[in-house]
Amino acid sequence: MNKKAWAAKFKKYAVKAGVNEPKKSCHGVRKARAEVAAYADCTESQMMAMFGWTAPKMPAHYIAKANREKLGISGMEKIVAFDQSQSFNDIMALPGANRSGTSTENRVVTLRSNFGRKMP
Repeated sequence: MNKKAWAAKFKKYAVKAGVNEPKKSCHGVRKARAEVAAYADCTESQMMAMFGWTAPKMPAHYIAKANREKLGISGMEKIVAFDQSQSFNDIMALPGANRSGTSTENRVVTLRSNFGRKMP
């Protein structure tokens, strides 16, 4: 069955199922399944075989998107775990602070990203 025939048949059954919205198409279903395949850690070759792609460009797109989101989620999980491991007293206890918690001296804070940079 060619692409146009498949799209027409899909649309016919979508209308019968009560899904007759302009932006609902067989391409949307295919895209959704490709996203699921990428999140399920399918390889480019597997996705090419499943979706009939002949070049790795499309599966690479979906895999990169899934990997980017997975990395973001795992990074945030690490930050949450780190924050939960820190004691509030350790964060608040600054060298040179008096009993009221206010600092008795000015301090310079240097972030790790500033090392190696020339100061103006």
